[in-house]
Amino acid sequence: MIASIVDTGDLLQVIWVSLAAGIGVTAVYGLAIFGAARALDLGRAGRSGGATLFGALGVAAMAVVVAAVVLGVVVLAE
Repeated sequence: MIASIVDTGDLLQVIWVSLAAGIGVTAVYGLAIFGAARALDLGRAGRSGGATLFGALGVAAMAVVVAAVVLGVVVLAE
């Protein structure tokens, strides 16, 4: 009876996609924080080259996080 109500394949897909997205987005957000913090530290130390690279890393990682959120909203709205 329950097997006809719940599609196990779709349920498992929801579980693994949500786990992957949750862990992935969290890790990339951590990378954005790391890039920003290192950029500030290196900028204060006068190492502008390294600060620029870490700043770019932080901005790129934040762009990925924003894209993931937008993708989630678009998928939810469909």
